[in-house]
Amino acid sequence: MTFEVRILILCLLLSLFPGGRHGGSCVYAQTYEENARAVIDALAADSLQKAEDLIQQTLKLDPGRESNAVLYRYLGEIRQRKGQDDRALDAYNSGIVLLRHATLKDEQKSSLEALYLSRASLYLQRGDDARALADYSEVLTLSPNQEEALFFRAYVFARQRRNKEARADYEQLLEINPMHEDARLGLAILNSKDNRPHEAMEQLNSLILFFPTHARHYLARCGLYEKRKEYERAMQDVKKAIELEPENPDCYITRASLYLAMKKRDLARQDCRTAIRLGATQEQVAPFLNLKK
Repeated sequence: MTFEVRILILCLLLSLFPGGRHGGSCVYAQTYEENARAVIDALAADSLQKAEDLIQQTLKLDPGRESNAVLYRYLGEIRQRKGQDDRALDAYNSGIVLLRHATLKDEQKSSLEALYLSRASLYLQRGDDARALADYSEVLTLSPNQEEALFFRAYVFARQRRNKEARADYEQLLEINPMHEDARLGLAILNSKDNRPHEAMEQLNSLILFFPTHARHYLARCGLYEKRKEYERAMQDVKKAIELEPENPDCYITRASLYLAMKKRDLARQDCRTAIRLGATQEQVAPFLNLKK
């Protein structure tokens, strides 16, 4: 969904929210709608500063109005697009404070969830796993089956090596949505790390069956084959991944790892150089490029 379309939805949400002191005022509702349309025009012209200014003007019309929570979310997203992460957090925080202690109806509940999700995503980008985890848990308190929160909380748990908790979230998500591709892959990778190679292999085989054009599943299975020292099968998978996504640097990093396991160091270096040309960082390829001949 484009940013402009989401702002259009914002116009509708603002008319549905119960207002503050002036909640029933047609004048205020009309002003909100007019400003939202002006925000759309500003975004269409890629004028983020103008869009931000318009939202801030609207917030000043009635600071206590609960529908401001929607505006704070979009203000935060605009600031993120501008690279102003601290100011984006300020906007998300303001929206959450506005609704956190309110008696929530469906519209306010959805808005509060969206604010927590946006803030959690920003925390995750900043490497603040603890705060991201807290926000995803807040969402799941409001809506225990919220798929985005379940997936990313599982991801954070797995990164923290809290495998039991990660598994519980992945499995709950897959009960809700059995074809959730990312959850299937996440659980397969978790099983591989958790010494459940047979389960991991079965899950990756299923992913490739259901999503045969997605290179990442072949790369994950290549890693399992490499661990088993089944190098021929591993090479078949990584070649398939490169065929599907020849511009994906991860494909060449994966093959470099495989070449290294096969003691073909020159070929590993060559793939690392290709990966760098395609956008990989020096840190990603350093273990291969620094090898002694």
